[in-house]
Amino acid sequence: MKKTCFLLLIALICTGTLSLSAQENQKPTISVSADGKASAKADIAIVLMSVRSTSPLAADALEQNNKKVEDVKGRLTALGYKDTQVKFTGNRFAPSGAGIFYPGGQRPTGFDVYNNFYISIEGPELNDLMQFNKRVSLLLDELSKVGASPSNISISNISMGGSSVVAFAVKDPAPYEKQAILQALDKARPLADEIARRMNVQVTGIEWTTVTPSGRGVTGMTGMPASALDDVPYEYLSSSLDEVPVRVRVDARYSYK
Repeated sequence: MKKTCFLLLIALICTGTLSLSAQENQKPTISVSADGKASAKADIAIVLMSVRSTSPLAADALEQNNKKVEDVKGRLTALGYKDTQVKFTGNRFAPSGAGIFYPGGQRPTGFDVYNNFYISIEGPELNDLMQFNKRVSLLLDELSKVGASPSNISISNISMGGSSVVAFAVKDPAPYEKQAILQALDKARPLADEIARRMNVQVTGIEWTTVTPSGRGVTGMTGMPASALDDVPYEYLSSSLDEVPVRVRVDARYSYK
């Protein structure tokens, strides 16, 4: 027992010594944050759709919705869309009926089953807005005939302007992210220099940075149903074909002496 306590004491002393040593060797830093933005032209479009069914019994709503999903898949195939262009998010369940549901409150009168999905479109049509709009109009009309409808959360709900069920993105945002990061760093350094001047010190170099993409704005609003956007694999989305904003926030630490 004494031997165990002694070894534990040695370990604690060593840990404390290492921690103190790390603190002594750590350079003093100034932390600043800055935003950067680059603009890209979209090279892919995403049409956000949903199929929804309601019934007093969840099992019946599920059966109805599964039938609609199969009908949608068949219509998309007939229109020439490939499986790689279509992604379903999977069935989701929600109570239906008026009122707010809470313990002891109004009971739901039935159940909603819905399945969000998106169709991606790319290629030369994106360079011809008239042809692209015709294609989207045809797609919406044909899918509505088999029970699909535009997604109940449009991209306007995440601060991208304009109510639309069509989102635009860039498949490879890396070059634009680089531009945005460099722009943010150009803003960050003068801020650090000004703080250093007020401290009567001088910035000697950058020690550490983190980059956070901020292309989607506010998502996941409390109480709102899940959005098809949650499953769209693109960080930066826009309602504009001509401009997809690529925004980042850079947190930087500068050493000084």
